[in-house]
Amino acid sequence: MRSKKHYRGAAVLLAILVLSLGLPGCRGEDEDPTLRVGAQNYAEVIIMAYMAEALIEDRTDVEVEVVARLGSAAVLDQAMQTGDVDIGSLVFTGGSTGLMHPRMLEIVEDIRDPKWRDAATVFQFVKEHSPEALGRIWIDPLGYENTYAVVVKRDLAEARGLKRISDLKGMTGEMIIGMDDAYMDREIDGYYPLLDLYGLDPFKDTVSMQINLLYQALRDDQVTVGVAYSTDARIHAYDLVWLEDDLKLYPPFEAAYGVNLSVLDQVPEVPEILGVLSGKIDIDTIRRLNYEVDIEQRDHKEVALEFLKTHGYIE
Repeated sequence: MRSKKHYRGAAVLLAILVLSLGLPGCRGEDEDPTLRVGAQNYAEVIIMAYMAEALIEDRTDVEVEVVARLGSAAVLDQAMQTGDVDIGSLVFTGGSTGLMHPRMLEIVEDIRDPKWRDAATVFQFVKEHSPEALGRIWIDPLGYENTYAVVVKRDLAEARGLKRISDLKGMTGEMIIGMDDAYMDREIDGYYPLLDLYGLDPFKDTVSMQINLLYQALRDDQVTVGVAYSTDARIHAYDLVWLEDDLKLYPPFEAAYGVNLSVLDQVPEVPEILGVLSGKIDIDTIRRLNYEVDIEQRDHKEVALEFLKTHGYIE
């Protein structure tokens, strides 16, 4: 964990380091197509990356490589833009790979307009504008949202009467907030917009960490408030209370695969192949899959293949 006082700019540095050191080099035009599926560093996106790999390899002669543990959505987005990865697992409609992408925000007139809190409106927007603005298409959403979830320990929630984010007003000056590596610098729905919208005093301290460490930090009272992921099974496993976003800071975060336009020239059937999962992964399903990895400590690929075989997507 580290203090956020000197954070700004770190996300850009991380993207440069990952792209220069961690990803394979660019491919020549004459090479056989090998599709690369990029995923960030948490359970569900890696699970879904291995599902994409298995489905494409099962239904085509194309080899697929999973490039996992990219540090943030910004890193994944940059890797897709440079062609170092071809498919994003996952992109989220209201996030920085969708509505909140800088190139998409140039098209949005007023991000606070209530229409941007409607899931269907947001998906239609990113589906329509992403090909030209970002050079990618969206596969129809999987069937669940993974939004930010402001959480506290149950004993604190009960002692202080915390049910909504608004209930934190007047308390934050004595609290430490923990968040993932990208949250501080999110200009629309990050730390500072959270304070502004809800009229909260700055927290006593802000701490950045990998999302996998946040739940332990809450358990051990290293942080008082956490900005978690709503699909994470550890919210329930650690008996945390998810505070209601009563003023609607966060737009819809529907999960989907993003596919670079270049893939359509190489392997045009990819959208149809990945589309078999559209609408088939609800929030209870993804939480169960996350539980298998995060709590039961099973391998991501094993969990992905088990799901696909159980439901008849592959033999």
